[in-house]
Amino acid sequence: MPARPVTPLDTTELGELLTYLTVNPSHPGIRLVCHGLALIAEDTTLTVNDTQVLLAELAGSPDGTDLLGALGHLVARLTNPDSNPALRTLPDDDNRKTAQLRGQRTAHTFTHYSLRNHPSTANAHLEQSERGCKAVTDDERKELSKKVADANKRSEDRPR
Repeated sequence: MPARPVTPLDTTELGELLTYLTVNPSHPGIRLVCHGLALIAEDTTLTVNDTQVLLAELAGSPDGTDLLGALGHLVARLTNPDSNPALRTLPDDDNRKTAQLRGQRTAHTFTHYSLRNHPSTANAHLEQSERGCKAVTDDERKELSKKVADANKRSEDRPR
């Protein structure tokens, strides 16, 4: 069976978004980040293991130590007058404090474990496929549970 061609990045939503962000970025770092994401997206040499590691690094770390978490902390840093001196010149202290609070909430949201459910689940499925595991139906699960219970009853080493 011939290999299926890879969809060109520029014809996808990701490609369009990266192009949009690199046309007139407000900071050179945005262009660098977009080029890095495009490099990952267009890499056709990735193995299953590489893909799993990238999913964890992008948004799959349960404790928020991934790129998504880093973006949240960057927003918090940019909205904090202690780390962004440009905000100290704003005349309205209430708006400055509100902006800082919203930045802190962004960091909290972006590092929350619930955002990692989908990438982590994808990783688990890739791991199962790599090991040749298959999904178990409810009927199969009940049958296996019964077999384990029966084996436990027959076991002589089991504490009573």
